[in-house]
Amino acid sequence: MGVQADNQLRLRIENWRDAFRDNTTGIHKTIDDLLWNYAAFRTAIRIISLANQRNRNRSPINQMLFDLIANGYWSGLLLGVRKLLDKGHLNGGKGVYSIRSVLDDISVCRPKLTRRVYVEQVRNCQYDLDALLAEHGERLRTADGRPTWVSKALILSEDCHKEFDFLSGTAPENRTSDDLIQEAIFERLELRLSNLERISAHVSTHVAHAGNRQSREGKSLDEFDIRDARVAMKELKQLADLVGVWFANEGGAGLATYIGDQFEGLDNALIATIDLDKLEENWRSIDHDISSWRLSPEDL
Repeated sequence: MGVQADNQLRLRIENWRDAFRDNTTGIHKTIDDLLWNYAAFRTAIRIISLANQRNRNRSPINQMLFDLIANGYWSGLLLGVRKLLDKGHLNGGKGVYSIRSVLDDISVCRPKLTRRVYVEQVRNCQYDLDALLAEHGERLRTADGRPTWVSKALILSEDCHKEFDFLSGTAPENRTSDDLIQEAIFERLELRLSNLERISAHVSTHVAHAGNRQSREGKSLDEFDIRDARVAMKELKQLADLVGVWFANEGGAGLATYIGDQFEGLDNALIATIDLDKLEENWRSIDHDISSWRLSPEDL
């Protein structure tokens, strides 16, 4: 490759990493949020279950508040899944950070992603395994039987070459610096993403956009429950982890460790009985305010 083409490829590789690492809309940020909200919602469901077991005569949580929690959770989940499946381009003023946008950009660069480029630029490893093995052998001879550390560079390079063996469908004994990733890798990854496409179709017509009767037809998620949510998130996390390690040199997402007590205050009542009249007054005030929201022709 020429110098300019080489620099362009380096920039694209950096964009792949940014897509995973961005703290605002990055892939791992989106997955981290989905996992945290999933754990929080499962906790809310468990709270109700435990309370019902102790007191079967009344609901342990106000239905209005639980509906708010549930609606917020499902909307956030479905939008988050759609973000990760977004078919937009990775780069440009309308670019998006999604698993699909990263994979599509990598696929475009496939003819330039040789084994050497992958090892040295994508994974930041040393390419020449023979040289690393020779250095390790010399270290063992110098140690003269004493314990010695195996070079981290050697371990990383070996692992990287093994992963590219899989990506390229090459046996170790047939490795060359010009090996390329199989197109089938991207096809298999896209197939797994496509299996979740019904969620995107639902979001586009029911959540993100107010689809009419015709556009909504056949795109509802009937009987989609917390078990389905787990399956979808598991698939997306696994794919993001795999693609992140392969092409962004980035580890996986996970459930964050909360600094503090995530269950703080759950053992306290939301409101004292004596204050219920104040809630009623507040509700009437809201109702009165909403009722005043009218636009007359003269106001146009």
